[in-house]
Amino acid sequence: MPAAMPERRAHPPRRRRGTAASTAAPRSAPIRGAVRILFLDVDATLTDGVIGFTRDSDFRNFYVRDGLALDWARDLGLLPVVISGRASQAVAARMTDLRLENYLGVRDKVAEAEKVLAREGARFGECAMVGDDLPDVPLLKRVGWPIAVADATPEVRKIARTVTRARAGHGAVREVVEMLLRHNRTWGRVLERYEAVE
Repeated sequence: MPAAMPERRAHPPRRRRGTAASTAAPRSAPIRGAVRILFLDVDATLTDGVIGFTRDSDFRNFYVRDGLALDWARDLGLLPVVISGRASQAVAARMTDLRLENYLGVRDKVAEAEKVLAREGARFGECAMVGDDLPDVPLLKRVGWPIAVADATPEVRKIARTVTRARAGHGAVREVVEMLLRHNRTWGRVLERYEAVE
């Protein structure tokens, strides 16, 4: 009679270094205190990355829940600041609609962010950023909490401390805002506003 095969134990899959499995806050958050500023890219972060053109203008697809979440962030002391390398009439209109501080057509995102920090008396270590591609890397490498959307490039995912479950333009920013407000211990106030207390 053949000898019984030894029992093999299943091991959880290894996670690649430099990436996070989801937006579940890390056991040891990258920022100890409250996150004060959230920097955001636009194309393929706040939008799905598709750019359309008409005879007179351009257009983008924004996700309504992302905009709602950024409203909560601003009301609860987490300042959202949008910095994009591309100028766009459609984006400018959406920024006005959401009343978001924004800088469009920016060549140096780090320099623009430094102006915001100086004005707010904040440090990069108190900031988070959400991005998707190479132009976001310099700023992502400076903030205390670098975050990549689910469909970000490998280079961005590698340096991110958190990677969202949702794709860009499909709720990624909504995930990030909830995570940061939970970290700041203010998420309960959002739930109370909608009578959805846990």
